[in-house]
Amino acid sequence: MSDEVPRRDYLTRFQQQGEVAMAERPLCVRLPEDIDALMREKENRTAWLRDAIMEKLWREGNLPERYQDLMDQEPD
Repeated sequence: MSDEVPRRDYLTRFQQQGEVAMAERPLCVRLPEDIDALMREKENRTAWLRDAIMEKLWREGNLPERYQDLMDQEPD
């Protein structure tokens, strides 16, 4: 058994936020160290990564129709 104290946010960490249902399990990737460092500096990297994935799917023509209107909005 580990002596590590469990995270205090374990009940709420991956709870639904917003109107679109999220997948049960988070998607994880490993990055080169320098890219990882840049991403960890971002204030809201989760939202940034979601936006980047959506943009890539849109550019490839694979973004589902229900999200197409998001690509017409001005960036924050």
